[in-house]
Amino acid sequence: MVQKSLWLSLCLLAAMPVTAIARTAPAEPARAYIETSYVIAPQSVDDFTLERSSYDPANKLAGAGFGYRSSDAPQATASVFVYPSGRMDEATAVETGMQALHSELKQAEAAGIYAQVQELDEAPFALRADTALRKGANDIDTAVILAIANAEQVHGRRLRLSMQHVSSNQPLHSSAYLFYKQLYYAKLRISADQASMSREAFDTLADRAARSLIAAVKVANVGGCASSTMYVDPKAKPEQGAVQLATQMATQLGYNCHGTAKEAGVDQRASGVSVIEIHYDADDWKSQ
Repeated sequence: MVQKSLWLSLCLLAAMPVTAIARTAPAEPARAYIETSYVIAPQSVDDFTLERSSYDPANKLAGAGFGYRSSDAPQATASVFVYPSGRMDEATAVETGMQALHSELKQAEAAGIYAQVQELDEAPFALRADTALRKGANDIDTAVILAIANAEQVHGRRLRLSMQHVSSNQPLHSSAYLFYKQLYYAKLRISADQASMSREAFDTLADRAARSLIAAVKVANVGGCASSTMYVDPKAKPEQGAVQLATQMATQLGYNCHGTAKEAGVDQRASGVSVIEIHYDADDWKSQ
């Protein structure tokens, strides 16, 4: 019954008059796209414990930072950085973000922070492993389920590195992970002295840190982004329209946008989390 309800609901939306959902120029929103973002980081995730958090209101576009340490591997330092990206497709966001990451590494080496920086390899990295999808009641249901699953999956990139930390004169294992989620970039930098663990052990730790920490740190957005117009090709068959709508609905939900902080479920006094509140001016966010 659940499968039939999913297909029926999307069919009803896809069968609406074209004037209601076909592509038209959206009206200007009454509110800023994002007025406030709440970056929420748990105090502990698995064996990782939050040691510090940082945010500079004078440099809000740099976002928030969180430093974690693993009780299983205390020699490694893991830092999560969450900073605004804007509304764009995931592939474009990740490509743009990785270009900036490569540039940052070159700047750090030029500034004498690191030396002998080697990029060992770069590869796609999914935030969660692919799982078998349940089959729908029919082919269209299955296509809708697949479309939702694809829209909900967070894909990023992993860059494995080796470098010398100049001030400590220590060779480091290092990795960087970059993702686009909830209208923000989420980046993990993790490093450990090469003498403290093997590369294989470090890579296992780093992958686990990415999947634990990036998934756990969330951004709740409040503003005009809570309202969205769904577009369907007026020439699409009802089945195709259902898949288009399913994809857009899942994508919109992934932005984690709400009309108020209360609707977002934000409780800045909640125990066990660090909440950083970022206020934006009306013209800070242009992506809609």
